[in-house]
Amino acid sequence: MEKRIVFLRIVLALMIFILAGRLFYIQVVKYNFYSEKAMEQRIKSFKISEKRGDIYDRNMIPFTDRDYKEYVFAIPKMINDKKRAAEILSEITEISSEKIREDLKRNKDYIRYEIRRDVDFSLPVGIFKLELPQRYSSNSLARHVIGYLGDKKMGLEESFDEVLATDASDSIAVFTDGSRNDYIKGLGVKIQTVHDKVFGVKTTLDYHIQKVVEDVLDRRRIEGAAVVLEVKTGNILAMASRPNFDQNRIEDYLKSSNEEFINKAVSGYPPGSIFKIIVAAAALESGKVSLEDTFYCSGSYDINGVVFHDFKGESHGLINIVKGFAVSCNTTFIRIGEITGAKAILDMARKFGIEKDDGLPIPEQIGRLPKLSDTYGAGIGNLSIGQGEVLMTPLQAADIVATIANDGIRNVPRLVEAVVDEKGEEVKRFPPRESYRVLESNTAKILRYMMRQVVVDPEGTGKRAETFCKSAGKTGSAEVNKELNIYHAWFVGFVPYENPKYSIAVFVKNGDTGGIKAAPIFKEIAEEIIKY
Repeated sequence: MEKRIVFLRIVLALMIFILAGRLFYIQVVKYNFYSEKAMEQRIKSFKISEKRGDIYDRNMIPFTDRDYKEYVFAIPKMINDKKRAAEILSEITEISSEKIREDLKRNKDYIRYEIRRDVDFSLPVGIFKLELPQRYSSNSLARHVIGYLGDKKMGLEESFDEVLATDASDSIAVFTDGSRNDYIKGLGVKIQTVHDKVFGVKTTLDYHIQKVVEDVLDRRRIEGAAVVLEVKTGNILAMASRPNFDQNRIEDYLKSSNEEFINKAVSGYPPGSIFKIIVAAAALESGKVSLEDTFYCSGSYDINGVVFHDFKGESHGLINIVKGFAVSCNTTFIRIGEITGAKAILDMARKFGIEKDDGLPIPEQIGRLPKLSDTYGAGIGNLSIGQGEVLMTPLQAADIVATIANDGIRNVPRLVEAVVDEKGEEVKRFPPRESYRVLESNTAKILRYMMRQVVVDPEGTGKRAETFCKSAGKTGSAEVNKELNIYHAWFVGFVPYENPKYSIAVFVKNGDTGGIKAAPIFKEIAEEIIKY
Protein backbone atom coordinates (compact mmCIF):
# COMPACT_ATOMS: atom_id res chain seq x y z
CA MET A 1 0.00 0.00 0.00
CA GLU A 2 2.83 2.41 0.95
CA LYS A 3 4.58 1.68 -2.36
CA ARG A 4 1.41 2.51 -4.28
CA ILE A 5 1.00 5.79 -2.42
CA VAL A 6 4.61 6.74 -3.15
CA PHE A 7 4.17 5.87 -6.82
CA LEU A 8 0.95 7.92 -7.01
CA ARG A 9 2.68 10.89 -5.41
CA ILE A 10 5.51 10.68 -7.93
CA VAL A 11 3.07 10.51 -10.88
CA LEU A 12 1.04 13.47 -9.55
CA ALA A 13 4.21 15.50 -8.96
CA LEU A 14 5.41 14.70 -12.45
CA MET A 15 2.08 15.70 -13.98
CA ILE A 16 2.04 18.96 -11.99
CA PHE A 17 5.61 19.64 -13.12
CA ILE A 18 4.69 18.99 -16.78
CA LEU A 19 1.57 21.16 -16.48
CA ALA A 20 3.56 23.99 -14.88
CA GLY A 21 6.16 23.72 -17.64
CA ARG A 22 3.48 23.84 -20.29
CA LEU A 23 1.86 26.87 -18.68
CA PHE A 24 5.26 28.56 -18.45
CA TYR A 25 5.91 27.81 -22.15
CA ILE A 26 2.52 29.20 -23.21
CA GLN A 27 2.42 32.24 -20.93
CA VAL A 28 6.09 33.26 -21.06
CA VAL A 29 7.95 31.70 -23.97
CA LYS A 30 5.11 31.91 -26.52
CA TYR A 31 3.39 34.94 -24.97
CA ASN A 32 3.82 37.20 -28.00
CA PHE A 33 2.76 34.52 -30.47
CA TYR A 34 -0.50 33.68 -28.68
CA SER A 35 -1.22 37.33 -27.91
CA GLU A 36 -1.03 38.11 -31.61
CA LYS A 37 -3.23 35.14 -32.45
CA ALA A 38 -5.80 36.27 -29.91
CA MET A 39 -5.67 39.80 -31.23
CA GLU A 40 -6.05 38.62 -34.82
CA GLN A 41 -9.36 37.04 -33.84
CA ARG A 42 -10.56 40.51 -32.86
CA ILE A 43 -9.15 42.36 -35.91
CA LYS A 44 -10.83 43.11 -39.19
CA SER A 45 -8.56 44.24 -42.06
CA PHE A 46 -9.21 46.27 -45.20
CA LYS A 47 -6.64 46.24 -47.99
CA ILE A 48 -5.66 49.82 -48.94
CA SER A 49 -2.74 49.29 -51.32
CA GLU A 50 -0.94 46.48 -53.10
CA LYS A 51 2.83 46.26 -53.06
CA ARG A 52 4.69 45.99 -56.35
CA GLY A 53 8.37 45.49 -56.97
CA ASP A 54 10.43 48.53 -57.92
CA ILE A 55 12.38 49.20 -61.11
CA TYR A 56 15.92 50.39 -60.35
CA ASP A 57 18.89 51.92 -62.11
CA ARG A 58 22.28 50.16 -62.13
CA ASN A 59 23.11 51.63 -58.70
CA MET A 60 19.79 50.52 -57.16
CA ILE A 61 18.28 54.01 -57.32
CA PRO A 62 14.53 53.47 -57.88
CA PHE A 63 12.65 54.89 -60.84
CA THR A 64 9.30 53.91 -59.26
CA ASP A 65 7.69 54.55 -55.84
CA ARG A 66 10.03 57.49 -55.22
CA ASP A 67 7.42 59.90 -53.84
CA TYR A 68 4.74 59.63 -51.18
CA LYS A 69 1.34 61.31 -51.05
CA GLU A 70 -0.63 61.95 -47.86
CA TYR A 71 -4.21 60.69 -47.64
CA VAL A 72 -6.92 60.89 -45.00
CA PHE A 73 -8.91 57.74 -44.25
CA ALA A 74 -12.35 57.59 -42.67
CA ILE A 75 -13.97 54.44 -41.24
CA PRO A 76 -17.71 55.23 -41.12
CA LYS A 77 -18.60 52.60 -38.48
CA MET A 78 -16.13 54.17 -36.03
CA ILE A 79 -17.49 57.71 -36.43
CA ASN A 80 -20.26 58.85 -34.07
CA ASP A 81 -20.77 62.45 -35.21
CA LYS A 82 -20.77 62.12 -38.99
CA LYS A 83 -21.81 65.77 -39.53
CA ARG A 84 -18.77 67.06 -37.66
CA ALA A 85 -16.55 64.47 -39.33
CA ALA A 86 -17.76 65.64 -42.76
CA GLU A 87 -16.92 69.25 -41.88
CA ILE A 88 -13.41 68.29 -40.78
CA LEU A 89 -12.82 66.16 -43.86
CA SER A 90 -14.12 68.94 -46.09
CA GLU A 91 -11.56 71.34 -44.62
CA ILE A 92 -8.74 68.87 -45.23
CA THR A 93 -9.77 67.65 -48.69
CA GLU A 94 -11.53 70.76 -50.10
CA ILE A 95 -14.47 68.53 -51.03
CA SER A 96 -17.94 69.71 -50.05
CA SER A 97 -19.16 68.49 -46.65
CA GLU A 98 -22.44 67.41 -48.26
CA LYS A 99 -20.61 65.09 -50.65
CA ILE A 100 -18.52 63.63 -47.81
CA ARG A 101 -21.60 63.18 -45.60
CA GLU A 102 -23.21 61.14 -48.39
CA ASP A 103 -20.03 59.03 -48.64
CA LEU A 104 -20.08 58.37 -44.90
CA LYS A 105 -23.67 57.12 -45.08
CA ARG A 106 -22.77 54.47 -47.61
CA ASN A 107 -22.01 50.96 -46.43
CA LYS A 108 -18.25 51.10 -47.06
CA ASP A 109 -15.46 49.73 -44.89
CA TYR A 110 -13.42 52.89 -45.39
CA ILE A 111 -13.24 56.04 -47.53
CA ARG A 112 -10.00 57.58 -48.77
CA TYR A 113 -9.41 61.18 -49.83
CA GLU A 114 -6.29 62.98 -50.97
CA ILE A 115 -5.20 65.69 -48.52
CA ARG A 116 -5.31 69.12 -50.14
CA ARG A 117 -4.72 71.25 -47.06
CA ASP A 118 -3.02 70.27 -43.83
CA VAL A 119 -4.52 71.12 -40.43
CA ASP A 120 -2.92 71.22 -37.01
CA PHE A 121 -5.85 69.98 -34.88
CA SER A 122 -6.32 66.38 -33.78
CA LEU A 123 -8.65 64.16 -35.77
CA PRO A 124 -11.62 62.39 -34.19
CA VAL A 125 -11.81 58.63 -33.73
CA GLY A 126 -12.27 56.84 -37.06
CA ILE A 127 -10.31 59.40 -39.10
CA PHE A 128 -6.54 59.22 -39.60
CA LYS A 129 -3.78 60.27 -42.01
CA LEU A 130 -1.47 57.97 -43.89
CA GLU A 131 1.29 58.43 -46.47
CA LEU A 132 1.24 56.01 -49.42
CA PRO A 133 3.90 55.54 -52.12
CA GLN A 134 3.06 56.82 -55.59
CA ARG A 135 4.08 54.47 -58.40
CA TYR A 136 4.83 57.41 -60.69
CA SER A 137 5.64 60.97 -59.73
CA SER A 138 5.32 64.19 -61.71
CA ASN A 139 9.07 64.23 -62.38
CA SER A 140 9.67 60.52 -62.96
CA LEU A 141 12.36 59.58 -65.48
CA ALA A 142 12.69 57.04 -68.31
CA ARG A 143 8.93 56.85 -68.84
CA HIS A 144 9.15 55.24 -72.29
CA VAL A 145 11.37 52.52 -70.79
CA ILE A 146 9.56 52.01 -67.47
CA GLY A 147 6.13 52.21 -69.11
CA TYR A 148 2.94 52.29 -67.06
CA LEU A 149 0.25 50.21 -65.36
CA GLY A 150 -3.46 50.22 -66.09
CA ASP A 151 -5.96 48.41 -68.29
CA LYS A 152 -3.04 48.13 -70.69
CA LYS A 153 0.61 47.98 -69.73
CA MET A 154 3.72 49.18 -71.50
CA GLY A 155 7.51 48.98 -71.18
CA LEU A 156 9.25 47.10 -68.39
CA GLU A 157 6.04 47.22 -66.34
CA GLU A 158 4.54 44.91 -68.96
CA SER A 159 7.60 42.78 -69.75
CA PHE A 160 8.28 42.01 -66.08
CA ASP A 161 4.71 42.10 -64.78
CA GLU A 162 4.86 38.57 -63.38
CA VAL A 163 8.09 39.42 -61.52
CA LEU A 164 6.93 42.76 -60.13
CA ALA A 165 3.41 41.68 -59.14
CA THR A 166 3.12 40.23 -55.61
CA ASP A 167 0.51 39.23 -53.02
CA ALA A 168 1.99 41.68 -50.52
CA SER A 169 -0.23 44.55 -49.38
CA ASP A 170 -0.85 47.22 -46.75
CA SER A 171 -4.09 47.01 -44.80
CA ILE A 172 -6.01 49.01 -42.19
CA ALA A 173 -6.65 46.87 -39.11
CA VAL A 174 -9.59 47.77 -36.80
CA PHE A 175 -10.40 46.07 -33.50
CA THR A 176 -13.81 44.40 -33.06
CA ASP A 177 -15.82 42.88 -30.23
CA GLY A 178 -16.19 39.16 -29.82
CA SER A 179 -18.88 38.97 -32.49
CA ARG A 180 -16.67 40.97 -34.91
CA ASN A 181 -19.69 43.14 -35.72
CA ASP A 182 -18.91 46.31 -33.73
CA TYR A 183 -15.62 48.22 -33.79
CA ILE A 184 -13.98 49.00 -30.46
CA LYS A 185 -13.39 52.71 -30.98
CA GLY A 186 -11.04 53.25 -28.06
CA LEU A 187 -8.37 50.97 -29.50
CA GLY A 188 -8.07 52.92 -32.76
CA VAL A 189 -6.55 51.43 -35.90
CA LYS A 190 -3.19 50.15 -37.02
CA ILE A 191 -1.49 49.51 -40.35
CA GLN A 192 -0.65 45.92 -41.20
CA THR A 193 1.73 44.83 -43.95
CA VAL A 194 1.09 41.37 -45.34
CA HIS A 195 4.53 40.33 -46.52
CA ASP A 196 5.38 38.22 -49.49
CA LYS A 197 8.52 38.00 -51.55
CA VAL A 198 8.80 41.30 -53.40
CA PHE A 199 11.13 41.31 -56.39
CA GLY A 200 12.35 44.25 -58.43
CA VAL A 201 14.12 44.77 -61.74
CA LYS A 202 17.63 46.21 -61.90
CA THR A 203 18.28 47.97 -65.22
CA THR A 204 21.52 49.16 -66.82
CA LEU A 205 20.26 52.75 -66.83
CA ASP A 206 22.09 55.36 -64.77
CA TYR A 207 19.60 57.59 -62.96
CA HIS A 208 21.84 60.68 -63.06
CA ILE A 209 22.83 60.28 -66.72
CA GLN A 210 19.18 59.68 -67.62
CA LYS A 211 18.27 62.93 -65.85
CA VAL A 212 20.98 64.86 -67.71
CA VAL A 213 19.69 63.62 -71.07
CA GLU A 214 16.04 64.37 -70.29
CA ASP A 215 16.83 67.81 -68.87
CA VAL A 216 18.75 68.76 -72.03
CA LEU A 217 15.97 67.56 -74.34
CA ASP A 218 13.37 69.45 -72.29
CA ARG A 219 15.38 72.68 -72.10
CA ARG A 220 15.77 72.67 -75.86
CA ARG A 221 12.15 71.57 -76.44
CA ILE A 222 13.21 68.72 -78.70
CA GLU A 223 10.90 66.30 -80.47
CA GLY A 224 13.07 63.27 -80.95
CA ALA A 225 15.30 60.98 -78.89
CA ALA A 226 18.70 60.51 -77.33
CA VAL A 227 20.59 57.37 -76.26
CA VAL A 228 23.78 56.93 -74.22
CA LEU A 229 25.71 53.64 -74.31
CA GLU A 230 28.68 52.54 -72.25
CA VAL A 231 31.35 51.77 -74.85
CA LYS A 232 33.12 48.97 -72.95
CA THR A 233 29.97 47.01 -72.07
CA GLY A 234 27.16 47.98 -74.45
CA ASN A 235 24.99 48.80 -71.44
CA ILE A 236 22.26 51.36 -72.13
CA LEU A 237 22.89 54.17 -69.63
CA ALA A 238 20.15 56.50 -70.83
CA MET A 239 17.24 56.35 -73.26
CA ALA A 240 14.84 59.26 -73.68
CA SER A 241 12.10 60.10 -76.16
CA ARG A 242 10.08 63.26 -76.68
CA PRO A 243 7.29 64.29 -76.50
CA ASN A 244 6.79 62.72 -73.09
CA PHE A 245 3.61 61.55 -71.33
CA ASP A 246 2.19 61.56 -67.81
CA GLN A 247 2.08 57.99 -66.46
CA ASN A 248 -0.80 58.91 -64.14
CA ARG A 249 -2.98 60.32 -66.94
CA ILE A 250 -2.70 57.80 -69.76
CA GLU A 251 -6.26 58.40 -70.94
CA ASP A 252 -5.34 61.98 -71.94
CA TYR A 253 -3.18 60.68 -74.81
CA LEU A 254 -5.28 57.88 -76.24
CA LYS A 255 -6.63 60.05 -79.07
CA SER A 256 -3.52 62.19 -79.47
CA SER A 257 -1.60 62.36 -82.76
CA ASN A 258 1.58 63.76 -81.17
CA GLU A 259 3.19 60.31 -80.75
CA GLU A 260 3.64 60.64 -76.97
CA PHE A 261 3.63 56.85 -76.50
CA ILE A 262 6.14 56.17 -79.30
CA ASN A 263 9.64 55.46 -78.02
CA LYS A 264 11.59 57.20 -80.77
CA ALA A 265 14.86 55.83 -79.39
CA VAL A 266 13.92 52.38 -80.73
CA SER A 267 11.92 53.50 -83.78
CA GLY A 268 13.32 53.47 -87.30
CA TYR A 269 14.01 56.71 -89.23
CA PRO A 270 16.02 57.59 -92.37
CA PRO A 271 19.59 58.01 -91.10
CA GLY A 272 20.84 60.37 -93.79
CA SER A 273 24.57 60.94 -93.70
CA ILE A 274 25.28 59.04 -90.49
CA PHE A 275 24.94 55.96 -92.71
CA LYS A 276 28.19 57.09 -94.36
CA ILE A 277 29.91 55.57 -91.32
CA ILE A 278 28.84 52.14 -92.59
CA VAL A 279 29.72 52.97 -96.21
CA ALA A 280 33.19 54.12 -95.13
CA ALA A 281 33.63 51.02 -92.96
CA ALA A 282 32.73 48.73 -95.87
CA ALA A 283 34.97 50.62 -98.30
CA LEU A 284 38.02 50.56 -96.01
CA GLU A 285 37.51 47.03 -94.66
CA SER A 286 37.12 45.58 -98.17
CA GLY A 287 40.21 47.40 -99.41
CA LYS A 288 38.22 48.89 -102.31
CA VAL A 289 39.08 52.42 -101.16
CA SER A 290 42.23 53.73 -99.46
CA LEU A 291 43.10 57.02 -97.78
CA GLU A 292 45.20 57.98 -100.81
CA ASP A 293 42.34 57.70 -103.30
CA THR A 294 40.87 61.03 -104.41
CA PHE A 295 37.42 62.01 -105.63
CA TYR A 296 36.01 65.16 -107.11
CA CYS A 297 33.26 66.70 -104.97
CA SER A 298 31.33 68.32 -107.82
CA GLY A 299 28.10 69.44 -106.10
CA SER A 300 25.91 67.03 -108.10
CA TYR A 301 26.06 63.56 -109.62
CA ASP A 302 23.85 61.94 -112.28
CA ILE A 303 23.00 58.21 -112.20
CA ASN A 304 20.76 57.08 -115.07
CA GLY A 305 19.01 60.44 -115.15
CA VAL A 306 18.58 60.72 -111.37
CA VAL A 307 20.56 63.69 -110.07
CA PHE A 308 21.94 63.64 -106.53
CA HIS A 309 23.06 66.90 -104.95
CA ASP A 310 25.48 67.88 -102.24
CA PHE A 311 24.03 70.07 -99.52
CA LYS A 312 23.12 73.39 -101.17
CA GLY A 313 25.05 72.28 -104.25
CA GLU A 314 28.40 72.99 -102.58
CA SER A 315 31.57 71.73 -104.27
CA HIS A 316 34.74 70.91 -102.34
CA GLY A 317 36.92 69.97 -105.31
CA LEU A 318 39.44 67.14 -105.18
CA ILE A 319 39.25 65.34 -101.82
CA ASN A 320 39.92 61.95 -100.22
CA ILE A 321 37.57 59.81 -98.10
CA VAL A 322 38.61 61.54 -94.86
CA LYS A 323 37.79 65.03 -96.17
CA GLY A 324 34.65 63.77 -97.89
CA PHE A 325 33.51 62.32 -94.57
CA ALA A 326 34.30 65.51 -92.65
CA VAL A 327 32.35 67.77 -95.04
CA SER A 328 29.73 65.03 -95.69
CA CYS A 329 30.08 65.21 -99.48
CA ASN A 330 27.23 63.20 -101.03
CA THR A 331 28.75 62.95 -104.51
CA THR A 332 32.01 61.59 -103.11
CA PHE A 333 30.26 58.95 -101.06
CA ILE A 334 28.03 57.88 -103.92
CA ARG A 335 31.20 57.21 -105.94
CA ILE A 336 32.68 55.37 -102.97
CA GLY A 337 29.45 53.35 -102.75
CA GLU A 338 29.67 52.43 -106.44
CA ILE A 339 33.29 51.30 -106.03
CA THR A 340 32.62 49.33 -102.85
CA GLY A 341 29.42 47.71 -104.09
CA ALA A 342 25.99 47.49 -102.51
CA LYS A 343 26.47 43.92 -101.28
CA ALA A 344 29.53 44.82 -99.21
CA ILE A 345 27.71 47.83 -97.73
CA LEU A 346 24.59 45.80 -96.86
CA ASP A 347 26.70 43.01 -95.36
CA MET A 348 28.56 45.55 -93.22
CA ALA A 349 25.30 47.12 -92.05
CA ARG A 350 24.04 43.72 -90.94
CA LYS A 351 27.31 43.00 -89.08
CA PHE A 352 26.73 46.24 -87.17
CA GLY A 353 23.31 44.94 -86.12
CA ILE A 354 20.91 46.61 -88.54
CA GLU A 355 17.94 44.24 -89.11
CA LYS A 356 18.98 42.19 -86.05
CA ASP A 357 16.72 41.63 -83.06
CA ASP A 358 18.85 42.01 -79.94
CA GLY A 359 16.11 40.79 -77.62
CA LEU A 360 15.53 43.92 -75.56
CA PRO A 361 12.66 43.57 -73.05
CA ILE A 362 10.79 46.52 -74.62
CA PRO A 363 9.25 46.81 -78.12
CA GLU A 364 12.01 47.66 -80.59
CA GLN A 365 12.18 48.13 -84.34
CA ILE A 366 15.17 46.45 -85.93
CA GLY A 367 16.00 48.87 -88.73
CA ARG A 368 15.55 48.29 -92.43
CA LEU A 369 17.81 47.84 -95.44
CA PRO A 370 16.86 47.69 -99.12
CA LYS A 371 16.97 44.49 -101.12
CA LEU A 372 20.08 44.08 -103.21
CA SER A 373 17.93 44.35 -106.34
CA ASP A 374 16.75 47.79 -105.18
CA THR A 375 20.32 49.11 -105.14
CA TYR A 376 20.91 48.80 -108.88
CA GLY A 377 21.24 51.99 -110.89
CA ALA A 378 20.22 55.05 -108.88
CA GLY A 379 19.51 52.81 -105.87
CA ILE A 380 23.21 52.77 -104.97
CA GLY A 381 23.03 56.55 -104.67
CA ASN A 382 20.27 56.41 -102.06
CA LEU A 383 22.04 53.62 -100.14
CA SER A 384 25.36 55.49 -100.06
CA ILE A 385 23.86 58.55 -98.40
CA GLY A 386 21.36 56.83 -96.10
CA GLN A 387 18.18 57.71 -98.00
CA GLY A 388 15.51 55.66 -99.72
CA GLU A 389 14.60 52.38 -98.02
CA VAL A 390 17.21 52.65 -95.26
CA LEU A 391 15.89 53.02 -91.70
CA MET A 392 17.85 53.08 -88.45
CA THR A 393 16.95 53.61 -84.78
CA PRO A 394 18.83 56.03 -82.51
CA LEU A 395 19.80 53.03 -80.36
CA GLN A 396 21.32 51.31 -83.40
CA ALA A 397 23.15 54.51 -84.33
CA ALA A 398 24.68 54.72 -80.84
CA ASP A 399 25.54 51.01 -81.07
CA ILE A 400 27.42 51.49 -84.36
CA VAL A 401 29.49 54.30 -82.87
CA ALA A 402 30.16 52.29 -79.69
CA THR A 403 31.48 49.42 -81.82
CA ILE A 404 33.92 51.72 -83.61
CA ALA A 405 34.96 53.35 -80.33
CA ASN A 406 35.48 49.85 -78.86
CA ASP A 407 38.14 49.00 -81.44
CA GLY A 408 35.70 47.26 -83.80
CA ILE A 409 34.15 44.85 -81.25
CA ARG A 410 30.38 44.98 -80.84
CA ASN A 411 28.91 44.61 -77.37
CA VAL A 412 25.24 43.86 -77.90
CA PRO A 413 23.16 46.57 -76.15
CA ARG A 414 21.67 45.49 -72.83
CA LEU A 415 18.88 47.13 -70.79
CA VAL A 416 18.26 44.83 -67.79
CA GLU A 417 20.90 43.36 -65.48
CA ALA A 418 18.96 41.25 -62.99
CA VAL A 419 15.89 40.48 -60.93
CA VAL A 420 16.61 41.51 -57.32
CA ASP A 421 15.00 41.08 -53.93
CA GLU A 422 14.16 43.87 -51.48
CA LYS A 423 17.75 43.89 -50.18
CA GLY A 424 19.14 44.34 -53.67
CA GLU A 425 20.50 40.80 -53.85
CA GLU A 426 20.36 39.31 -57.34
CA VAL A 427 18.04 36.31 -57.65
CA LYS A 428 18.26 36.03 -61.43
CA ARG A 429 20.92 37.58 -63.63
CA PHE A 430 20.65 38.45 -67.32
CA PRO A 431 24.21 38.18 -68.62
CA PRO A 432 25.27 40.20 -71.67
CA ARG A 433 25.14 38.50 -75.03
CA GLU A 434 28.40 37.37 -76.55
CA SER A 435 30.45 40.16 -78.13
CA TYR A 436 31.87 39.78 -81.63
CA ARG A 437 34.26 41.57 -83.95
CA VAL A 438 32.73 43.70 -86.70
CA LEU A 439 35.82 45.55 -87.94
CA GLU A 440 39.54 45.04 -87.93
CA SER A 441 41.23 47.12 -85.26
CA ASN A 442 43.05 49.29 -87.83
CA THR A 443 39.82 50.04 -89.72
CA ALA A 444 38.14 51.12 -86.47
CA LYS A 445 41.12 53.35 -85.69
CA ILE A 446 40.85 55.07 -89.08
CA LEU A 447 37.11 55.59 -88.63
CA ARG A 448 37.67 57.16 -85.21
CA TYR A 449 40.15 59.55 -86.79
CA MET A 450 37.65 60.38 -89.56
CA MET A 451 34.96 61.05 -86.98
CA ARG A 452 37.33 63.36 -85.14
CA GLN A 453 37.87 65.35 -88.35
CA VAL A 454 34.11 65.94 -88.60
CA VAL A 455 34.46 67.99 -85.42
CA VAL A 456 37.86 69.70 -85.88
CA ASP A 457 38.14 70.27 -89.66
CA PRO A 458 37.50 73.96 -90.44
CA GLU A 459 34.87 72.85 -92.93
CA GLY A 460 33.63 69.92 -90.81
CA THR A 461 29.87 69.61 -90.39
CA GLY A 462 30.10 68.75 -86.67
CA LYS A 463 32.11 71.65 -85.24
CA ARG A 464 29.30 72.47 -82.78
CA ALA A 465 29.79 69.04 -81.16
CA GLU A 466 33.30 69.72 -79.85
CA THR A 467 33.70 69.29 -76.08
CA PHE A 468 36.34 70.12 -73.48
CA CYS A 469 37.34 66.42 -73.47
CA LYS A 470 37.50 66.18 -77.30
CA SER A 471 34.71 64.45 -79.19
CA ALA A 472 34.25 62.64 -82.48
CA GLY A 473 31.17 61.80 -84.50
CA LYS A 474 29.09 62.25 -87.63
CA THR A 475 26.24 64.53 -88.61
CA GLY A 476 23.19 63.44 -90.52
CA SER A 477 20.43 65.41 -92.24
CA ALA A 478 17.82 63.04 -93.64
CA GLU A 479 15.63 64.78 -96.19
CA VAL A 480 11.93 64.63 -95.27
CA ASN A 481 10.43 67.33 -97.49
CA LYS A 482 12.69 68.97 -100.06
CA GLU A 483 10.22 71.72 -100.98
CA LEU A 484 9.69 72.76 -97.34
CA ASN A 485 13.36 72.22 -96.46
CA ILE A 486 12.52 69.77 -93.63
CA TYR A 487 15.13 67.31 -92.34
CA HIS A 488 15.55 64.79 -89.56
CA ALA A 489 18.66 66.00 -87.75
CA TRP A 490 21.22 63.51 -86.40
CA PHE A 491 24.49 63.59 -84.54
CA VAL A 492 26.14 60.39 -83.34
CA GLY A 493 29.51 60.30 -81.65
CA PHE A 494 31.67 59.31 -78.70
CA VAL A 495 33.60 60.95 -75.87
CA PRO A 496 36.35 61.32 -74.83
CA TYR A 497 38.23 60.92 -78.09
CA GLU A 498 41.46 59.56 -76.54
CA ASN A 499 39.78 57.02 -74.24
CA PRO A 500 36.18 56.47 -75.42
CA LYS A 501 33.72 55.94 -72.59
CA TYR A 502 30.29 57.02 -73.87
CA SER A 503 28.58 56.64 -77.23
CA ILE A 504 25.76 59.14 -77.74
CA ALA A 505 23.10 59.38 -80.45
CA VAL A 506 20.89 62.45 -80.81
CA PHE A 507 17.90 62.45 -83.17
CA VAL A 508 15.68 65.48 -83.79
CA LYS A 509 12.54 64.76 -85.78
CA ASN A 510 11.70 67.35 -88.44
CA GLY A 511 14.50 69.54 -87.15
CA ASP A 512 17.20 71.45 -89.03
CA THR A 513 20.47 69.98 -90.29
CA GLY A 514 22.41 67.67 -87.99
CA GLY A 515 25.30 70.08 -87.57
CA ILE A 516 23.03 72.94 -86.53
CA LYS A 517 20.34 71.19 -84.47
CA ALA A 518 21.69 67.88 -83.16
CA ALA A 519 25.42 68.56 -82.66
CA PRO A 520 24.95 71.21 -79.91
CA ILE A 521 22.64 68.82 -78.02
CA PHE A 522 25.33 66.12 -78.22
CA LYS A 523 27.88 68.59 -76.85
CA GLU A 524 25.67 69.59 -73.92
CA ILE A 525 24.83 65.99 -72.97
CA ALA A 526 28.43 64.81 -73.36
CA GLU A 527 29.96 67.58 -71.25
CA GLU A 528 27.44 67.17 -68.43
CA ILE A 529 27.81 63.38 -68.14
CA ILE A 530 31.62 63.58 -68.36
CA LYS A 531 31.57 66.02 -65.43
CA TYR A 532 29.26 63.66 -63.54
